[in-house]
Amino acid sequence: MKIITYLLLIPSILSSFSVDYLKIYTKEVAQLKTESQKDAYWKTLYDLDQVTYMQDTDDPVSGDSISQTNMMRTALMFEIHGNDIYKPNNTVPILNFSHSYIGDSNLAFWPIIQKCKSVGGIIESFGGQFPAYQLEGMSLTFYDYSLFNKASEYPRLLEKLNQRTYPRVSTALAKIYEEQQVLNALKDIKVMGKWRRQHLSGTDDQGTFEFVRMSDDNLYLRRKHRLQKLILIDSDAYSKSFRIENEPFGWFYKLENGQLRLVDDQNNILITYNTYN
Repeated sequence: MKIITYLLLIPSILSSFSVDYLKIYTKEVAQLKTESQKDAYWKTLYDLDQVTYMQDTDDPVSGDSISQTNMMRTALMFEIHGNDIYKPNNTVPILNFSHSYIGDSNLAFWPIIQKCKSVGGIIESFGGQFPAYQLEGMSLTFYDYSLFNKASEYPRLLEKLNQRTYPRVSTALAKIYEEQQVLNALKDIKVMGKWRRQHLSGTDDQGTFEFVRMSDDNLYLRRKHRLQKLILIDSDAYSKSFRIENEPFGWFYKLENGQLRLVDDQNNILITYNTYN
């Protein structure tokens, strides 16, 4: 199938110059007429995730590209062929979501997760009882914070996601992809602070994150190469509070005398980070 060969090339093409890739994917998905063609396309997306992304990609920027373009194609399968395109044993949309490290992409993809949940099947138990796996993915990509042993918080956080209004998924993902290319091209101006990553309070994970001023004169939170824009929401003589742009749960970072905390929407301190020296 020619589509399968072309799909494997798209992420590298996208990294070299701008193309109307959403138009290309729309045409690809619209050409799928028979059940066998559609099944083969799902299989290709699965293989791209499991082999090309998970095993063969060492470059994290290229990996993000594969992940985001996979999400676009999955969204188009639903948008062009309807919700009946999804079968209860199909893990592709779940893997799209869980293997994305771009918070905005996961948030834009949430309507697809909602559609899968309405069908039921494997999403009910994949990675734990729904919505444990999905909320964990959302929390880790936005805040680098684990919801392990936080099941009592699930209903409230799930309600926040489900009450949002979402644009057309494929269009939103295409816009986010373009935004990521712009972010990847920014240059450092000044690191404002650096702390150790902690998925759970009281534990130091490997690696660090930092607040950094970039060449567009905006302040970002950076983990590895990935940037999340920080919005100043409050300040006084002693402290400043920032939220990540587009974050879903209402959580924020409070920086006070060099000490950084992650605070939830009910003003509970989730983590006090250790400074990296």
